[in-house]
Amino acid sequence: MTNSQLQNEIKYQTSISPFRNMLEAGKISSEDYAVIDTILRGKYRPIFVGYISPNSVDNTTNQS
Repeated sequence: MTNSQLQNEIKYQTSISPFRNMLEAGKISSEDYAVIDTILRGKYRPIFVGYISPNSVDNTTNQS
């Protein structure tokens, strides 16, 4: 991975994060999120976006 690719990956993840939080909070629809994600993927061309699950992996709420 080149430095440029790494920077684009970081920029994409930083840019999509607030929208992911808004989606999880119900403030935007999944359709809105998909449009935003498409725009950001086109802008930054992230490499690892296909490997990251859109679902949370935080299981702390299920622990007693």
